[in-house]
Amino acid sequence: MSARVLGVSALLTLASLALLPSCFPATPPKAETGLEADADTDTDADTDTDTDTDYHPDGFAEAEAHGLAAKLSESECVMCHGDDLLGGSSGVDCDSCHPDGWRSDCIWCHGGLDDNTGAPPVDIDDSASGISFPEHGKHGSSDMHPDWSCGQCHRTPTDVLSDGHLFLGDDSPAVAELFFVDGLSPSASYAGSGSCGDVYCHGNGRATGHASSGEHYDCDGCHRTNNLGGEHDEHREEGVDCHECHEDTVNRSDDIVGPDRHVDGDVDVAISEGGINYNGNSCDGSCHGERHSNERW
Repeated sequence: MSARVLGVSALLTLASLALLPSCFPATPPKAETGLEADADTDTDADTDTDTDTDYHPDGFAEAEAHGLAAKLSESECVMCHGDDLLGGSSGVDCDSCHPDGWRSDCIWCHGGLDDNTGAPPVDIDDSASGISFPEHGKHGSSDMHPDWSCGQCHRTPTDVLSDGHLFLGDDSPAVAELFFVDGLSPSASYAGSGSCGDVYCHGNGRATGHASSGEHYDCDGCHRTNNLGGEHDEHREEGVDCHECHEDTVNRSDDIVGPDRHVDGDVDVAISEGGINYNGNSCDGSCHGERHSNERW
């Protein structure tokens, strides 16, 4: 049994517990078990035969110790601190040590060292090398699309006690579950190793696509020239550039100038050439030397 789980396992087998005097003592507190019978021939009634047992190993109060043990579910905090983390059998209220608002502060546990999105800069096991999904940051905040919340790919909890999140009802400890239903890609799937399928965000704008961690995607990587659907191919063959119909999103150099309009779930049409109107389904007017009369896209 590892040193990090020794204290919790011991607590679960003890019949009586002494209250912890502090969350952050200089030396981890001891519990008088009172379980060991005086099996020797000592007849001194005043002899104390209780055994001192650590609740937690040395240094467990440090965030990198008990925080990691909690994230990996190596220590089931609620077993001793209660389902509400207000004390339980240990008598120690987690709120008495943690800062105000910690229960609903995602960044406090999940990251924020690089920015304030909460996208983890390290893996769930606090590893800074061989990160399983290094693209977390650019998914949260980018100059290519609106800032995305965690809810695009994960079920977003209300706080640390939300069902299935960390402390209560988590049947896959140490795993960050993917849940796309509430995002832009409700039909998406995760194939493991940072690969996603049927995702809107890597599709061509009219159909879903797939993506893998570590791969670089430029415009053609998603908007494949011959796979845009509708009348895109015909317009491209005639030399019509993207910015001529989507000038609020992209410029003539194919730079994204309106990230809030790119990969946002809507098709934003803004035609740069005067004399033509788009009503959401069809175009009227003249463009690129051609007359349009209620021509559907």
